[in-house]
Order: sequence, then structure tokens, then C-alpha cells
Amino acid sequence: MMYRLIICLSLLLSTISIASAQQIVNGSIVSKSDAQPLPGVSIVVKGTNNGTTTDFDGNFSINAPSDGVLVFSYIGFLSQEVNINGESNLQISMEEDVAKLDEVVVVGYGTQKKSDITGAVASVKVDELQSIPLARADEVLQGQVAGVQVNNNDASPNASVSIRIRGVSSINGGSDPLIIIDGVQGANMGDVHPNDIKSMEVLKDASATAIYGSRGASGVILITTKTGAKERKPTLTYNTYVTIHEVRQKLDLLSPGEYARYINENRLTRSLPTVFSDEEIAGFDAGGGTDWQDAIFRTGTTYNHHVNISGGTENTAYSISGDFLQTDGIVLGSQFKRFSVRPNISIDLNENLKFTLNSFINLSKDNPIILDARGPEGSPMFAAARFSPTKSIFNEDGTYTQPGGGAGPNDEFNPVALAVEPIRDNYSNRLILNPSVQYQLAKGLTATITGSYQLIDDEENFYLNERVINGDEDDRTASIANSKFTTFQNTNLLTYEFDLGKHEFKLTGLYEQQKIKSNSNFSSARGFLTNAVTYNDLSLGSTPGIPFSFREEQSLESFMGRLNYAFDGKYLLTITGRSDAASVFAENNKRAFFPSVAVGWNISKENFLADSKTIDNLKLKASYGEVGNAAIGPYQSLAQLVTGSNFSFDGDRLNNGINLSTQAPNPDLKWETTEQWNLGLELSMFNNRVALTADYYQKNTTDLLLQRALLQASGFQTQLVNAGEVENKGIELLLNVSPVRNDNFQWNSTLVFTKNENEVLSLNSGETEIPLGGAGLPGLSDSVWLQVGEPIGLIRGFEYDGVWKSDEAILAAAYGVAPGSPKYVDQNNDGQINDQDIVNIANALPDFTYSINNTFKYKNLDLNVLIIGVQGNDLYNIARLRTEERDNGTARSLLNVWTPQNEDTDVPGHNALGNLRNSDRWVEDGSYLRIKNIILGYNFPQKVANAIGVSSARIYASGTNLFTFTDYSGFDPESNSSGGSDTFAGIDLASFPSQKRYTLGLDIKF
Repeated sequence: MMYRLIICLSLLLSTISIASAQQIVNGSIVSKSDAQPLPGVSIVVKGTNNGTTTDFDGNFSINAPSDGVLVFSYIGFLSQEVNINGESNLQISMEEDVAKLDEVVVVGYGTQKKSDITGAVASVKVDELQSIPLARADEVLQGQVAGVQVNNNDASPNASVSIRIRGVSSINGGSDPLIIIDGVQGANMGDVHPNDIKSMEVLKDASATAIYGSRGASGVILITTKTGAKERKPTLTYNTYVTIHEVRQKLDLLSPGEYARYINENRLTRSLPTVFSDEEIAGFDAGGGTDWQDAIFRTGTTYNHHVNISGGTENTAYSISGDFLQTDGIVLGSQFKRFSVRPNISIDLNENLKFTLNSFINLSKDNPIILDARGPEGSPMFAAARFSPTKSIFNEDGTYTQPGGGAGPNDEFNPVALAVEPIRDNYSNRLILNPSVQYQLAKGLTATITGSYQLIDDEENFYLNERVINGDEDDRTASIANSKFTTFQNTNLLTYEFDLGKHEFKLTGLYEQQKIKSNSNFSSARGFLTNAVTYNDLSLGSTPGIPFSFREEQSLESFMGRLNYAFDGKYLLTITGRSDAASVFAENNKRAFFPSVAVGWNISKENFLADSKTIDNLKLKASYGEVGNAAIGPYQSLAQLVTGSNFSFDGDRLNNGINLSTQAPNPDLKWETTEQWNLGLELSMFNNRVALTADYYQKNTTDLLLQRALLQASGFQTQLVNAGEVENKGIELLLNVSPVRNDNFQWNSTLVFTKNENEVLSLNSGETEIPLGGAGLPGLSDSVWLQVGEPIGLIRGFEYDGVWKSDEAILAAAYGVAPGSPKYVDQNNDGQINDQDIVNIANALPDFTYSINNTFKYKNLDLNVLIIGVQGNDLYNIARLRTEERDNGTARSLLNVWTPQNEDTDVPGHNALGNLRNSDRWVEDGSYLRIKNIILGYNFPQKVANAIGVSSARIYASGTNLFTFTDYSGFDPESNSSGGSDTFAGIDLASFPSQKRYTLGLDIKF
């Protein structure tokens, strides 16, 4: 018995000895977000005091049981427990603990703890932006922030993007937000690659933007680029992708055979001879003719390569990035190339003195397609919609087919010729140098001096040969336009932070000055003997054009003071005042003062919620402030001289002279001022798995900069004055939910909703409406209006009521038309259709916008789906108007034209009168829901990455604009042919079509 007991005890001790066998475990630890090594991470064998920390490179070595558990902990990161399971080498990625980090947010001229912010400031999730395969920061902002509407005006390779924060606040002063990149004001957001961004904040209410005074009326977007990190070994990051572009939707047009039959039928109805024989029509049906959309559209491609090297020593941090982008557009002849370098460096010269240099160099070449012109230099998209499909691309002698010949309009030229023959080489060079010195004068007292220089040097070259119109050497034209913009900015900042017990103070003082210089010149010629030199030698033209040039300057001087106060982290107060003096205004009104005040209450820090297991954060905030708008050109308040007046000394030869401008001076011209109220709520619950941000705002812009008509006796036609008021009010909601969050699977969903109501409250004294112009075509004059009580972007016209039927012939005759003609509503029942029957028919501004962004992560896989939507806006479809013309229409809807045998239609007949009147027949609902992005990515396991010699690797595939749900019949419901104008935003002149994009990309870190 004793023998058996001894044997059992021996076996038990042997088992315990084996179970507790020790081994050396090596490994490295990196941040999950950027794969940077983490020095100083604490590693402890669970249940013991045995531990170590990572070195400078994030490496560690520890003696631990083979079946033990290692506990990893690091400030600001989620702790991890990892089973050793006999492994001798561990690769650990640690994730930031957002709930424990008191996030520091850039708020302009400094930073602030997120918990202490009292204004409406939205921080963009930069890591999500960087997963979207786009090379410009303005495009990736779409659908990310409540209260911010991002609109692609067209889809060309270098298209402009309009951004509106809380609606349209100005008519002539501009509603673009102020873009600030690394402190440089007036920068171009499209020049910033998302992978270069460290943080992005959007300042929306007047409390947040008042620190920028006269430049903050339309909101502010702050971007901070990456600068590297101290005591980090060099890291090389390479991001690349290739994208295939396809036309998302074509216009629904007649085939060549259908078009020929329609033209013949139309002419027979109007007692005219037919144009096409039966044999020709049979040839068209058998494949003859041309689909002009197919002829000018192609498969586009984009290539992007982005490289970044970053790191640092004990006293230095640096980041150097380079980017190359090339896009060959879906329209023949369209291309855009860009090369940029962004080197940033920060040096601690001693413990109190820091030097930083942020710089940027950008070189680009754009070969654009004209979008809003007719004739020999016109839009190939518009021509493709109207040019006769019965024509071939070339004549038998190799020349381009021309308009006319009984089919097709005479004012549209061969679409292929318009796409490929004109040479448009636009070069742009940009340079930003932004050095700054920061010195700590005493504890909590810091002085910062920044001086920035920004240069934009543009050159636009144009050459048109004779082939478009089959002309001769006299039709060869060339032009060169050069422009240069330089901006100097000096910012002097003094910041003092201190606390008195539970009272925390931060005082900021500022003196800032800016000077903007610009000059431009234009020269042209025609009548070149050869096409060989194109625009490179204008002296070869036999007929030089009249040259043009200008030079102007403007300056801004500012003082600003700000107080941030917090008591016990619960009760918050921000007071700001800024005084600006702008040279563009009249002598007596150059300076203005812009105050703001905001309060906040961190309710969750009160005792009654401090121990809540449901509510993590609850804050109420309210603010009021005033900001200005000085976005007008220089000399607008002064009497001006203009060129273009011809005179003769000898009664024969005309000379170019000058004359007094038709705009009268205004010695009282001053700022537009925007007053804004904001009420906000921040709520997060259930360990930050549900987070809600809600804001209600109302902002009123007074003293609008408007043109006032003058009596002819004054000697002037107009005068720029301060008159009128515009109101924007609305609500913003951002809801973030994490339904699932565990080790293997995470699901995060973000809903963004914005409703903004815009209304013109008043105009010039005694005026209730102002005509702004036509819709872009003859016969559509005075289509766009400003009217008190209505929103900006108002379109007027007749109300279309279908087609006069045969049984209404007597009533139709009373209006001077016959059955088959368009029928318009007689608003005042006076028996005639005239200007008294014109009503409001369209509004370009949406009722609300929304987006839904879902991110799923399962182990090494990630999937992102972004849905965006716009609801309630109208579009005036000019392309549809022109394609449904009676005599030369190309739209497939013309197959349903009215005839005595086909009266159940709203398409007028061949003999219709008044077919092209400005009416709501051409107005369509521009609402849409679009699956903007679907991105599927795979992160290679750390072991695989190490095996191929990299720190991390990710491959992804994405689809953009794959599905769009809309009733709009044009190329794209998102288009804005006015290029960002708010008053003309609802007009579509067949802009550059949107595309479905298919992308394959790779991200590697070494």
C-alpha cells in the first residue's frame, strides 16, 4: 500500500514539474492602427510578479511557463491576455482604448480636450477615410459628418467638389468653408492625400468658427498632416491602387433607324419632304450610323502610388510622403496627372524651444473636357446627346462629318472631333512653406510664431485646329492664360494654461496678418499656317487677339482673444472675440468685431451619474456667435475704370481705350455678418457602444452683398450694396452603434442625418424678388431667381399640364394653339399664356441628406459599406430639353409623340407650338440613394507579413457607385453644371457622367 502511494506521489510531482516547465518567449508589439512599434509596454506573467517591458523597437523577451498567460498593458490601449501555448515568438497588435483616452481635438489656434469642447466640432474618423481608394481628401469626406454636404459637381478626372456646412449663407460672397491645412488658411483640400492626414476636424457653429472672424461664416475644416513620432525607427509605407472606370448611365436616345423614321414622320407631318430613303433606314437598322455616346466614352483608369517614410530620434520627428496620380477619364481626351511631395519635420532644439517645418510641393497637368459651351469649342457630352445618329464619325475622305444636311441641329458639331481635336494643356504648380517656432516662456505659457508662404502658378494652354469644322488655316486658334497667386500669412500666438484647484483656465491671444497678391494675363491669335507648333508660338498667327492682364492685392489684419474655462471638468465656458480689418471694404467699414460665447455641462461627471453603468458620457452645450464674410474681390467699393471701349483718333482706325465702370462706387460697403445659435447634446452609453450627437442651429446672415440696379440718370447701372438677409436652420444627428464587439468579430454602424431649411428673408429695400439669369440656353432667360420667402436656388417657369387633346380643340384655339401642342396652366385664368402665368417650379436645395456607414471586421477580414442619400432637390434637365426638340430631337421618349391616334401621352406632337418654353416639364426629382462604396479588405497575419519581410500588409477590392436608385434621367443626379454655384445649382447641362469604379489596392508597411 505504501509502495503504491509513493508511486502516485512521484507521478503527480512529475506532472506538476512538466506543467510548469519554463521557456524563453520573445516577441514584438505594435499599434494596431498604424503598425508602429510600442516602447514601454508592460508584460507580466499572469498570477506572478514576473514581468518586463518592451524596448525602443517594441521588442521583448521573458521567461514564462509554456502553458502560461501573458498580460500586456499600455496607457491608452486595451489590455490583452495571450495564452503562450508553447509558442516561443509572439507578435502582438494592441488596440487603442477610445473609452479611456481623453481625446485631444484640434480646434483652431490650439487643441482642447474633447470633453471640454463647447462648440459644434466634429472629428472625422481618419482611419476610415484612409481605407477609401481616393487620392483627394474632399471627396472622401462625403457622408462622414452631419451638417456637411459634399457634392461632386461633375465626375471628370480633376472635377471640382463643393462643400457646404450648414447650408448656403451668401449669394455673392461665397459659401465655401475655410480650409486650413497645418495652420495655412485658404489651402486646397483636393491637394491632400488621405494617407497624409493625421486628424481632421470640422468647425460648424459660430462659437467654434468665430476665432477665424471674417473667414469663418461658412464653417472651417481643419486638417493636420502627419509629422512622424519621436524615438521611432524609420517606417516605410507604400499604398497603391488601380481603378477601372465605366459610365454609370447613358442617356436614353433613339437608334439611327428610329431617328431616321422620326425625322421623316416629323417632316411629313409638317408638309416637308423626307430626308431618309427606305434603303438608308434599312441600312441604319442593320448597324449603320453611330451611337455617339459609345463613340466618345471609353473605359477609364486611375493609378495611384503613395509612399511615406516617417520616424524620429530623441529630439526629432519627421514624415516625408510622395504621391503620383494619373487618371484617364471615360471621355476621349480627358486626363489628369499629379505629382506631390509633403515633407514635414519637427525638432526640439532644447527643452523649451521647438522648430517645425511643414511644406508641400504639387505639380499637375490637366487635359479637361469642356462641359458648358456650344459650337466648335463645345461640350462633346452635349453634342453626343444631339448630333444625328445617322451620321458616321468620318466622311469617306477622312474628314469629320459636319452638322446639317437635313438631319440634326446646325449648332452642334461632331462629338468625337470635340473630344479629341482641341488641345487643352493646363499646368498647375503649388508650393507651401510653413515654418513655425514654439517657445515655452514659463510653465504653461507658450509663444508660437508661424510664417507661411503659398504659391499657386497656373498656365492654361489652348489650341484648336480646323478639323472640327473642316475649315482652313484661318480657323486655327490658340491662346495662353497665365495666373499667379501668392499668399503670405504671419500668425503670432500666445497661450497660457493654468489651474487653481478645480478651476482650469486656458487663455489664447493672437495677432495675425495676411496678404494676397494675384496677377493674370491672356493672349491669343488665329490664322496659323501649320498645326505643328500649336500654342507654343502665338506670333505665328496672322491675326493676334487683344491681350488682357490684371494685378490686384488684398490684405487682412486680425486680433483675437479666447478664454477656455472649466470647473471640476463639469461646467465649461468659452468666450472668444476677434477683430478683423479687411482692405476689400470701404474706408469707414474696414474693421469689424466678431464675438462668441459657449457654455457646456458635463452631466455625466455629476455625482448622480458618476457611477452609472449605463451612461458613459452626457453633455449639453449651447453657443452664440457672430462671424463675417469678406469673400469679394478687391476694389469693389471704389470707382473703377474698365477696358473694352473703342475709340478713333483719325475717324478710321479703332483704338482700345478705357471707360468708367457701369458699377457705382460704394463708400459704405461692409461685411456680411452671420449670427448663429446652437444647442447640442452628446450622449454615449453601454461602454460607448451607443453614441449620439445631436445639434439644433439657427443662423442668419445679414447685410448680404448684392447688386442693386440704379436709375439711368445716375450714369451707372448697378452698385454693390449691403442689403438682405438669409436664414438657415436645421438639425443634425450622428448615431454610432457597435452591435457586436468581441475578439473575432466587430460591427460598427454610423448613421448621419442632416435637415437644413434655407430661406431668403429680405432683399434690397423695397424688392421682394431679383432675377439672376437664364438656365443656360436661348429662350430660357430669367429662369433663376431670388425671392423673399423662398430658398436660394429657385427656378421659375410655366406649369406644364400635358398635351392638348383633340376634344379640347376649341379651347386650345382660344390660346392660339392646336391639339398636340404643350398645355400650360393659365394661373390667372385670363385666357392667355404669358409672363403672368410664370410660377416657382423648382428648388435646387435638398430637404435632407443622410448616410449609413457599416464596418464589419472578422479576424483578418474587413468590409465597409457606405450608403449616401439626398432627398427633395430638383434638377432642371437642359439636356433632356434639347434632346426632345420637335424638329431635331434624339430622345427615345419621342417615340411616344402625340398623334391623333396616340393621345395618351405628355410628349407634344410634330406640329407643336411652344415646345421649348421654360416650364416644369424639364424639372425632375434629383433625389437619390447611392451605395457609394463597398470595400473588402484582408490583413495578412503577422506571421505571413514577417515571412515576406514587412511589418504589415493589406489587400483590398472596392466598388464605387455600383448602385444608384433615382428617378432622374440625366447622367447623374449629383451634377452641378454651374461648377459649385448655389444660385444655379439645379441646372444640368449634360455634365461629365458619373462612373462605376472597380478598384484593387495594396497597403504595405516595412
